[in-house]
Amino acid sequence: MRIKRFQGLEVPVATGSTLTKFFFADQPQLRNAYIEAIQFYNINATPLSILSGLPSVTDADASKSYLTLYQGDLQLVYQLPIVAIANIVKGTGAYVFDLPSMNDQDISWTKSYISLPTALATTGVAYSFGIYYYM
Repeated sequence: MRIKRFQGLEVPVATGSTLTKFFFADQPQLRNAYIEAIQFYNINATPLSILSGLPSVTDADASKSYLTLYQGDLQLVYQLPIVAIANIVKGTGAYVFDLPSMNDQDISWTKSYISLPTALATTGVAYSFGIYYYM
């Protein structure tokens, strides 16, 4: 995959949060963008979030986190394990060799979210992602 454009993005988890669903904020720079791949940065890859500097979500919490993506009202991806899009190897965290292709999908970020079966064990953290795209 050649990098045409790249955007870092994060989903923060407030300190003390007991939520099990975290929505993405609006991403104006990614509206109408064709997404080629999404990469998750685990705590071993980036100990601090790429945008805010918050600590990255722990491996234990990442392993029980799932990604759901929408395009308009169409659910494109439902509960993809976050570790399925983590491909940077450092330490013992889960990873994949290649990132799955997103087939140039246009994502509705404000409808898309991360879900967990139970609340995070560690809060005051962030999920960090890298978005590979073109316009």
